[in-house]
This record gives sequence, C-alpha cells and structure tokens, in this order.
Amino acid sequence: MSNRSSLLFTGGLLVALLSGAAALSHQLVWTRRLIDLLGASHASAARVFGCFFLGLALGSALAAWWLPRVRRPWRWVAGAELGIAILSVPALTLPHWTGWLWPAVGIDALAGWPGGLIKAAVSALVVIPPAVAMGTTLPWLGAALLHGKRTLGREGVWLYAVNTAGGVVGLAGAVLVALQALGAAGSMIAAAMLNLLAAALCLGFDRASTMTRYIESGDAKPVGHSVLYRALFMAFFSGLGILAFEVAALQVLMLVAPLSFYAPAAILIVAILMLAIGAAMTPMLTAWLGRARSLLPWTAGATGIALVLTPGLFFMVVEQSGGLTPKPVFGQWVLALLLLAGMVLGPALLLAGLIFPLTCSMLSRDGGDASGRRWGWLLAVNGLGGLIGAELTYRVLLPQLGPHAAIGMLGVGYLVIGGGLAVWQRRRLPSLALLGGAAAAVVAVVAWVWPMPTINPHLNFTVVEHRTGREGSVAVIEKDGFGRAILLSNQYMLGGTEARWDQERQALLPLALHPRPAQVGFIGVATGITPGAAIDVPGVEDITMIELSPIVADFAQRHFADFNHGVVGRDRVRMIVDDGRTAIAAMPDAFDVLVGDLFLPWGPGEARLYSREHFEAARRSLKTGGVFCQWLAMYQLTPEHFGIIADTFAAVFDEVHLFQVGFNTQRPALALVGVRDGELDWRTIQTRIAAMASQNQQDPLMAHHGGPGLLYLGRYTPNGQHLNTLDNMRVELLAGRERVTGHPGAKYFFGARWVKFVRGRAAEIPRTHPLYDSATAGALLTLWEQRAQLPPDASKALAADLRAMLRSLGIFFADGPGIDRWPGDISWTNQ
Repeated sequence: MSNRSSLLFTGGLLVALLSGAAALSHQLVWTRRLIDLLGASHASAARVFGCFFLGLALGSALAAWWLPRVRRPWRWVAGAELGIAILSVPALTLPHWTGWLWPAVGIDALAGWPGGLIKAAVSALVVIPPAVAMGTTLPWLGAALLHGKRTLGREGVWLYAVNTAGGVVGLAGAVLVALQALGAAGSMIAAAMLNLLAAALCLGFDRASTMTRYIESGDAKPVGHSVLYRALFMAFFSGLGILAFEVAALQVLMLVAPLSFYAPAAILIVAILMLAIGAAMTPMLTAWLGRARSLLPWTAGATGIALVLTPGLFFMVVEQSGGLTPKPVFGQWVLALLLLAGMVLGPALLLAGLIFPLTCSMLSRDGGDASGRRWGWLLAVNGLGGLIGAELTYRVLLPQLGPHAAIGMLGVGYLVIGGGLAVWQRRRLPSLALLGGAAAAVVAVVAWVWPMPTINPHLNFTVVEHRTGREGSVAVIEKDGFGRAILLSNQYMLGGTEARWDQERQALLPLALHPRPAQVGFIGVATGITPGAAIDVPGVEDITMIELSPIVADFAQRHFADFNHGVVGRDRVRMIVDDGRTAIAAMPDAFDVLVGDLFLPWGPGEARLYSREHFEAARRSLKTGGVFCQWLAMYQLTPEHFGIIADTFAAVFDEVHLFQVGFNTQRPALALVGVRDGELDWRTIQTRIAAMASQNQQDPLMAHHGGPGLLYLGRYTPNGQHLNTLDNMRVELLAGRERVTGHPGAKYFFGARWVKFVRGRAAEIPRTHPLYDSATAGALLTLWEQRAQLPPDASKALAADLRAMLRSLGIFFADGPGIDRWPGDISWTNQ
C-alpha cells in the first residue's frame, strides 16, 4: 500500500474525528436552542431527539442508495460537511425568526394539538436537514477509503470508532469550554467551523486522490441476502438496546448525581466513550477469537448478563465510594462522576458497543461486502433502532418497571436475541445456554432487581406513591416533623406541608400588591399550596396554573388536596401542563398578577426561568399595572448568582422591589417584584390587606395592614452584573459548578449571611419611605432568629425593642389571629 494511500486513510480518520466532534456539539446546542423555544417539557426534548436520529437514519439510507452513482467520494463528503454548516443556520438564528410564534399562536392552540403539531414542524425543519447531511458522512467516507485491502470489517470499523470518539471530544468541549466561553450561538459557530475544516480537508484529499470513481474491493462478491438480513436486524437491535440502556441508566445515576447541566452530559460522555472503545477493540477481537458471526451470540449474551448485574453494581459502587461528594475543584468532581459512571455502566456499554461493529465485520466477511456498499443501510437501521429504543424506554419500560428493572429486562432481551441468533445459525449448545440464561435472568430480575429501592432508604421517608417518567423519579413522601412533600430525582423537594403557611404567603403577598387582581397566573405548581391560597382571596376571578410535569400535577390533585384547597380541578382554575416560559410567551396581556415559583438555579433548564427573555415574556403577559412576583430560594444562591438574576430582572422592569417571605434564616425566600408601566401604591396595599382580612384571612402578616411592611426590603438598584440570557446560560452554569465544588452552600444566603443581607437592605430604605419603620422592625425580627449568637443581655434588649416597635406600629401579634402561623420564632413576645 502506497504512502499516499496511507496518508489519505490517516486524513480520513481525522475527518471522521472532526465530523463526530461537530455532530455531537451541534446536537447538544440544537437541543438546547430548540427547547428554549419549544419549552423544556419532556415531549419537546423527545421531538428534538427523535428528529435528530430520524435525520441520521434518513441520511445514511440516502447515502447507501446513492452510493453507486458516486464518482468522487471525497467531494461528496466535503459537500456533506459544508451542508451541515449551512443547514445549521436556522438553528443558529432561531431566536431571531421565531420570536413572534407563541404570542401569535396563543395559549389555547399551544395547549392543544396545534401546539404539538407546530413544535414537531419546527423541530423537523431545524434538525432533520442538517442531521440528514450528518448521516451521509460515514457511508461516503467509507466509499473514499474502503477499497483495495481496506475492508469494512477492519478499517471501516476504525472509522466508526474514531467518529464516535470525536463525539466524545465534541460533547466534552461544548459542555466544559465552548458554552461557557462562547454561549450557545458561539458554540454552534465553533461546531460549524469544524465542519468547514473537515470539508476543506476533504477537498484537498480529493485533489491528492488518484481515484476518480467509486471502486469496490477486488474480492467483492454479491452480498448474501441471509447475512444481510441478519446484519440489518442486529444493527437495528444494537441501536435499540444501547439507547434504551442509556435512557434508563441516566435515570439511575441521576438518583445520586447532583441535579445540574453537567451531570447528564458527563454520563453521556462515558456512554459514547465506551461505544468508541468497543468499536476500536472489534478488529482485534475478531483476529484473536474468530469470525464475528460466531462471536455475536455470545457477545449479546454477555451484554445481557452485564445489564442484569448493573443495578446491583450501581448500589455496590455507590456504597463503597460514598456517592458523589463535592470536590475542591470542578475538574475533580467531573472526573469522580466519570469514574462512577464508568464503573457502573462501563461493562455493559463496552459489551453492547461491540455488537454493531461485529455486525459490520460479519457483513464484510460473511456477506461479501468488504467495500461497505451496504454500510449506509446498517447505519440507517441502527439510528432508527436508537430512536425506537429511547421511546420504548420512556413510554413503556420506565413507567411500568422503574429504572432498575427496566435495565434488567433489557438484559433479558439481549440474552433472548443472542439465543435467537444462535438458533438462526443452527448452533444448538449456544442457543440452549443463552435461552436458558434468559430464563434465569427473568427470575433474577423479579426476585433481585425489581425490589431494589429508587428512593434512598437512609432518608427514612414513607413513600406514599412513586412513579418514574421522562422527568425522572417522582415520589410523594412523608416524614414526622417534615410533613408531606414531592421528592424529585431522589434529591430535591417540591413544596412541603410543614412550610404550608410560607408557601401560601408566596401567593398572598403579591395579591396584596395589586388593587384588583382578577386574573392570576402561577408558574410552577408543585404541591399546589401556593396557587391554592388564591382561591378565596377577594377579587380573584380566574387562576391559571402552569406545571411542567404531568406527574407532579397529578400528585398535587390526588395527594395534596387537603393542603391546597383542592385547587386542581376547581371552577375558575385552569391547569396547563407545559413549560412555563413557553406558556407565558403565548399569553400576552393576560394577568393582573403573575407569580413565579422557587426554581432550582442549577437544575437542568430551570434557570431559563431566570433569563432576560423569560422576564420580558412575563412582562408582556401582564396587563397595564400588572404585578410580576418572582420568588428566589436565597439559600440556593450566592451573592453573585443573586446579583445576576436581580440585575436581569431590573433590565426588564423599571422599578424592582424586594420582599422576604418570612423571618426564617435557614431557608429564606425573597421576592423580586416588578410592575408593568406603573409602580406600587402603598395606600392601595393597605386597602387590599383590609379586604383580605375581612375574608377571615388567618395569616398574621396578611391580616394586618402593617404586615407586608415587615417583609419589605426596599427597592433594588442594579450593581452592574452580567445578565442571564438563554444564550449564555450564566446562572445555570455558575450555579451548577458551585453546587459540586468546595463547600456547597458556604456562600449561599442563610444564617448570619442572610441576616446581614436583610439588615443591609433595610438600612438603605429612606427614612421618608412610608414602610421605613415596618421594614426596620422586620429586619430585627430576622435578627431574632439568630438570637442564639447574641449575648443574653443583648437578646433581652432585642426582644424589648421588638415589642416596643411593633406596639408603636400598631401591629403587635401576640394574641392576634393565626399566631401559630407566624413566619418565625415568636418567643420575643414573652421575654
């Protein structure tokens, strides 16, 4: 083989690497950009994912069909890479040509079948064309390189391995570097530059190549139909099994991996890396152990056994390692997560990753397709299998079996397929062994895997109901001293009945800030306690609740009706199960009051609801004079995070006011309040409080005209922080890093740091402000929560000051209604 030929093959490997890196980087950012538009609902994510895999499959099939007509394959590869870059422009410019979409469509269409149709059409328009171009790359690259002594079973598999490894590089580069340094748009441009570089290399290789037409291997012979059918079936099953396993495995590992943008990406990196290693090993295995045809049944069987053992391996590794603890620096945490995912998922993924390359090798040697004429068809059905496998797991396996048993039953499926393949090959002993193993695996799954817990037993929760869906593990739990709550992904609480009165106040306070809150909206439902508090408030005519998770919405209705006034399903109440950002964008001029729930700043995608684009949509959804109240869980935010969110809010609303929800210093919540084309009227607020008190309002702060003043923390002045946008993902990325490095929470607002913040805010309120005295008293009430850190004499003096101040304000609550609902320690009344 000539030096020129060897150099061309090396160049082909480089092109495969660049193409794979660009493809996974594109896919990640396209998904992000489209979900920004279509909403973070799991149905939207599934549409984007499905369009991507459908496009890949169509592209591979198109390449296989067109291959006999190809005369200059390097030029076709160059055209495909150039096409990817050009066809990515709609995704790059998506925000610029779709801003009108949801306001024009409206919420009724969005919530009905037209909304689903529009989302599917946009996903297809943006994703399928460039994905088709991606799907053509490998088959045409094979046409350029697989001739002479190079075969599909060896060099073709190496191309596939390097292309897959490129995906690891692209995904890691986008997650760890490009998105933070360049933002979403810059990351897409960087990926397109990789495509253009690959195209330029291909054009250079075309000039250097002496081949002017597609040349088949000299020993090529007609492809046997029996071998081709087996190869197509195994390629399809390989894609189905791997994607099904990835989906279920992601949910298993997210039971211990902290919720963040980084965790799913790191797990996906491990999965793709194992597939690349498996592919790279295949030529050596066939050289050492024999023909791929003989290895396939045993490989499928070994994969099945590894899958059945994976849930047990997960628990063993987590117990031995102590789980994922924070690390001094972010890179160490990423490595720890990669190691955990590799130890748990690596064996099964490595074995599963052998099946498609072995199938290619079988087609090359036993099917007479050394030149890879049918490779495109294998890639096509492999991609189609991946699409079906992911949907099968989301729609059937996870809801019916849960993540552990779903993985176990996938293992049974691999054993059955291995046994069936041995039967097809008329190999009696392997078929009996593998089918017998499948029967034993069923017993193991039922007796051993199925009972494995999804909820951490060390938390000592009583599980009322548990379900698994696209959003992961969702459970209603109870615990003495804690009450009832919704547990998401085994690590984050939504609501909680013990904090019921604070949650109700998250609705009552903003409703007191508007003179006539007839139309009220809530972004985020959780237990339904917050929107339920608005049911009996005077003047409220209609309530719109928006919840992303259908499971959470169902739990709120069936398990929390005694705590949320039965709000779900009530007259005058509308429940919309969709992404809050998308739904609000479709409801211009709809609300007098809009309330945003506490959103997890490091939760994947949740920080979209702290973006400038969302705040602008929220402002447009208000009527003139309407009030938007966005609550922040300050105990999850550092000063930097808070500054970014507050500055972003202030960039949209001319006047921003701050209120705390109560005086608790361990889990404080803060409201950012903005008004559309107006300002807060303090006399109107007193009138509203009087009206609410007349309706037997039992909240001691909301039943007295001076109550809201105790919670007031003044106007917010921007301090020059960078804004949080959908493109830069600033809050999500920063909060995700903070959560897993150093001492998470050491910088968050709680305890003494929160007291200092509250007292500093109150001190900045002008003495001429009508709420100055009330806000000063509220700051001292917050300080009282930290009285254990005060000398005894200072504690007694503080209590005396509080009693005097509140009496002078006429808002002393010692024997008032609902004193048991006081949002803090009430012991200052008797010291």
